[in-house]
Amino acid sequence: EAIAAINNASAADGSNEGVENNIESAPTPPASGNNNIQANTTNNVNSPPHPSPRTLSHIHVHLNTPDGVRGVNIPLPPGVNMPPRVMFQQAGGGPTNNNQPQAIHIRQSSSSIPPYQPLAAQPLPNQSNYDDVISNQNNLQEPIDLKKFECSICFEYMEVPVRCGGETCSSRFCAPCLSRVLREEIINRNNRNNTNNNNNTEDSSSASNNNDQSAKCPHCRTNFTKNNIQVDLLLQKQINDSTNTITCPFKGCNTEVPIGQLKQHEESCPYIRMKCRYAEWGCKWTGRKMDLPSHYDTECDFGSSGPGLTNFIERYRKTVEHDHRHQIDQHRSQLQGMNQMLSMQSRQVMMIKSRNASDIVDVMALSYHACCFTGRFVLSRDLWSTILMKQGCRATLGNMLLSFPTMVLVASVSIQGFCLLQHPEAYAFGTETFWHIADTVLMSTMMLILGILYISCFYIDMKSPYEWSLFSVKNLCTAQPLIRDVAAVCITMIYFLAFEHFEFIRGVIMWHALAFSTLLYTSFVMRMTDKVSGSASPQPRTWSVIVFGLRYGLITSYCDFQVESPAACFFGVVICMRLLKLMMKLPDFIFSESSECFFKLGNPVILVGGAAVWLRYLVQSDAWHGELLDWFVGMLLLAYANFIVYAYSMAGDKLAESSYSNAVYINRAHPAASQYPNPIGCIVFGISNFLLVGVAFLLNARY
Repeated sequence: EAIAAINNASAADGSNEGVENNIESAPTPPASGNNNIQANTTNNVNSPPHPSPRTLSHIHVHLNTPDGVRGVNIPLPPGVNMPPRVMFQQAGGGPTNNNQPQAIHIRQSSSSIPPYQPLAAQPLPNQSNYDDVISNQNNLQEPIDLKKFECSICFEYMEVPVRCGGETCSSRFCAPCLSRVLREEIINRNNRNNTNNNNNTEDSSSASNNNDQSAKCPHCRTNFTKNNIQVDLLLQKQINDSTNTITCPFKGCNTEVPIGQLKQHEESCPYIRMKCRYAEWGCKWTGRKMDLPSHYDTECDFGSSGPGLTNFIERYRKTVEHDHRHQIDQHRSQLQGMNQMLSMQSRQVMMIKSRNASDIVDVMALSYHACCFTGRFVLSRDLWSTILMKQGCRATLGNMLLSFPTMVLVASVSIQGFCLLQHPEAYAFGTETFWHIADTVLMSTMMLILGILYISCFYIDMKSPYEWSLFSVKNLCTAQPLIRDVAAVCITMIYFLAFEHFEFIRGVIMWHALAFSTLLYTSFVMRMTDKVSGSASPQPRTWSVIVFGLRYGLITSYCDFQVESPAACFFGVVICMRLLKLMMKLPDFIFSESSECFFKLGNPVILVGGAAVWLRYLVQSDAWHGELLDWFVGMLLLAYANFIVYAYSMAGDKLAESSYSNAVYINRAHPAASQYPNPIGCIVFGISNFLLVGVAFLLNARY
């Protein structure tokens, strides 16, 4: 009876389309007997079917009506179960809990399953009453003055004439007809809006139309609502007072009825044509209302003795089997799609897990996304979690970025030197070109050896990505990171040989290009990863080594190219800079104390003694004025190198913080714009890689 009530409520609304039943079930103790109810709905949900029946206490039905959504509570007797084929789904999705009340969402579809209880006998549509050629013909030629009593929608005589409320509308309608027009247009509009919402269409007009309870008049096309419908009292009085009669239109009934009472007569006329109450079960009989009792007793196959019930059960079984096959096909296709999606996700997970901060490809990919697509990088941080969420991996990332430009320099110079072996005069012993080529090849070989030695230091000392192992020399000094000092000397010699290879002017250009790519670019990426991960990572252990090599490689090259006594000048610059650090409180960026490596071992006594030795040498020199000037220029050049290191590092940090703040704001305020490139990061990434390409290919050797 509950399911039949749902069917009747849906049929009374005019259509099964757009009606959604929200059934709330609460578990009750199961009753004995087989009281399963076969619902006449096909369930369109995404969760798998429950293997056992569900006990229901009541059914709550929501119906769309012109007045809004109307709820009806239908109590059920104890022990009534929902059949296993009904699919359950919680409001939040996921599997159901047998111990908790469930909300079952059932959407009616076009599948036709007969109701559990037969409906009451229904009259045929009105137009069928006039299809019989022997039906009454008395009403075909009606007087013209009776036309005003006809409805402009169904063209039958009105019982309660109404108007849409438009000022210019002269048409009149039956009250049920105009209400049906209003109801159907509201339902159709809501169905369209629900479809758009299900498709995730971002249309503000669709959301506003959900509250639109108006429709267009069939005659004047003016919008009207339920409150605008007005009864035409004058025409109503004319209908009630009219003395004109009309013959009943049903075959065999010749009753003359006043126009105002025609509807009442049609409801009780025994000659009205009806369809059997078992029409939904397959009975095709139609006939007069007076013949219904005899049809049920003698003719209907679905009576107590007819074979129709067996046919109905067989047809119902075939319908259920068809629905089950259709559902199985749908589930099979869904499983295939899910398998494909799972395989894709598995490959993505394997790619994410295999990302390594020691892999140069992964390092370049991460730095590219962090610089050029900062918004997307912030949103997709989980894709880089194996690197971002571990301080050691972030330190390894910094070591790779700091060392990469220097290794590009080593590879470029080594390849250029070995390419000179193909020169025609490379084997012309004794010529000037031969000695130049030999000198270049020797420097290239030394740079390659130093580069290999530098990389080997990281494999010899594998204590931590941000810390060097300490080694103690007996009776000499405290424990020191000797491997770090060896790596720092290697980098210094690499830059010194690079200046020898490119000569001083091009060497200075090369030095600034590598300083930008090494310091600013690395600082930008490292600060961005710290921001995205939410924690600050320790300084990579390569930082002090690379910065030491950059600074003192420049000073060594200056002393070699421009000074008559390179060793004395270099010694004087280092000693005096360390004394200034101890004696004067100058800004830190002038000294770059964190990258002094083994130079920090000098205590005041050693520094003062070294300064005295240097001053004595300077006084005894014949060209002490020139050497003093060279020393002063060397001091300024070292301070300049320290400032460049500080400026590039600070610039990278500030640009990264600004880019991250902009990305977070854009992701929150304009999510679609998160896919756009970051201009600041693109500039940093582009300039850095352009300078590396220039160092690798554009700065040719001097021969």
